[in-house]
Amino acid sequence: MSAQQLDVKKSWRAIRRHRLIVASVAALGLLGGIAYGLIVPAMHTATSLVVLPPPPATDAEKSAASGAQSIDTQVFIAESEPVLKSAGQNLDPTLTTEQVRGRVKVTAVTQDVIKIDAKGQTARQSMQLANAVAGIYLVYVTSDQNLPGDLGKKTGARVLEQATTARGGNVLVHLGILGLLGALIGAAVGSVIVLAKARGDRRLRLRDEIADAVGLPVLASVSSYQATDVSDWAYLLEHYAPTAVEAWSLRKTLHHLGLDVRGGPPVTLTVLSFAGDDKALPLGPQLAALATSIGLPASIVVDSHQEPAGSSALTIHLVVVDRDAPHLDGSEHTTNTVIALSSGVVTAEELARLAVAAAASGREIDGLVVTDPDPTDRTIGRVSQSTRRSNSRLPTLLTGTARRTK
Repeated sequence: MSAQQLDVKKSWRAIRRHRLIVASVAALGLLGGIAYGLIVPAMHTATSLVVLPPPPATDAEKSAASGAQSIDTQVFIAESEPVLKSAGQNLDPTLTTEQVRGRVKVTAVTQDVIKIDAKGQTARQSMQLANAVAGIYLVYVTSDQNLPGDLGKKTGARVLEQATTARGGNVLVHLGILGLLGALIGAAVGSVIVLAKARGDRRLRLRDEIADAVGLPVLASVSSYQATDVSDWAYLLEHYAPTAVEAWSLRKTLHHLGLDVRGGPPVTLTVLSFAGDDKALPLGPQLAALATSIGLPASIVVDSHQEPAGSSALTIHLVVVDRDAPHLDGSEHTTNTVIALSSGVVTAEELARLAVAAAASGREIDGLVVTDPDPTDRTIGRVSQSTRRSNSRLPTLLTGTARRTK
C-alpha cells in the first residue's frame, strides 16, 4: 500500500513539475474541440409521442391472453430499416437510412407510449424528422401494405403529441462542451506523456533521494543566483546582497561546517559541483559574500587564482568535475568539503562516482547543499533511510524555496 502511495505522489510531482507541457497539450485539445464543434454544428432535438395502436383483430385473443403488447417489439419496429428509410426519403433534403439511424432514438415511456427523439441541423429539420418517423411507424403497424416511398396512406394514426418545438442547438453551449471535453482529453494525454517521460528519468529531485544516494546529509537548501554572463558574475562577487531567506540558509551551511566562528584560525572549504549544473556553481561566491557580511573576510580560489587577494579568515575553493569521470587529483585539500548540486540535474550514479573520487583523493565529504530544491519537495535530507522507515512521519521543513528576482 505504501509503495502505491509513493508512486501516486511521484506521479503527481512529475505532473506538477511539467505542468506547462500538460497545459499546452490541454490547450491544443481545447482548440481541437472547438474546431470539431465548428465542423460538426450543434444539433437541435425534437420529440414526438405515439400511442401504440390496438393489435389487429386476428391477434386480439392472443393480446388478451398476454395482457399487454410487447413494448420492446414496438420500439424495434420504429427503429427498423424500412421505417427509417421511408422517413428519410420523405424529407427535404432527403437523408439516407444511416443518417436517419444516427439521428433518431426511440424509447418506451410506458407500456403503451413510445417517444421518438430526432436530431437535425435546424429546428425545422428535427421536427420534420420526428413527425415523419412517427407517421411512417403508424402506417407500418396499422396497415398490411408495404411502405410507399412517400407518406401515402395513414390509416388509424394515433399520434399523442406531434413535434412542434425543438430544444438545444445553442452554438456557444455546443462549442463549450466540445472544447471542455477536448481540454480534458488533452490534459489526460499530456499527463500520460509526462509520466512516460518521468518513468525513465533517473535524476535525483528530492532531498531524501539525494541524501540516500551517497549516505550524506543535506546541510541546507538555498536559492541559486542566476549568473548567465560576465557582468552577472562580477555583480555577484562585488555587490551580492542575499535576501533574508537566502542569508539564513547560507549561514546555516557555514554553521553546520563550523566555519562561522570569528577570531579563529583561517579555514578553507572546497565546494564541488558538476559541469553543466549552472545553478550550483554560484554557491561558493554566495557563501563568500555571506561570510564577509557577518565579519569573516572570505576569498575565492578558482584554478589557483585567488579573488580577492590577501589574507582571509575563510578561503573557498571552487572545483568543477566531470559527470562521467570526476577527478580531484591536483586540487588542494581543505578543512571542509561539500558537494553543491541542484534538484533534477544529476543521477545517483553520477553522485556516487564523485563520492568515490573524493574518497580516493583522501577527502572526507561533510555534506550536501541543494540549490533550488523542487517546489513539491517535502523532505529534508537529514534523516537516515532506516530511521524514516521505522519512525512516524516527521514534520516538514521547507528551506531555500524563495526565488530571487532581479
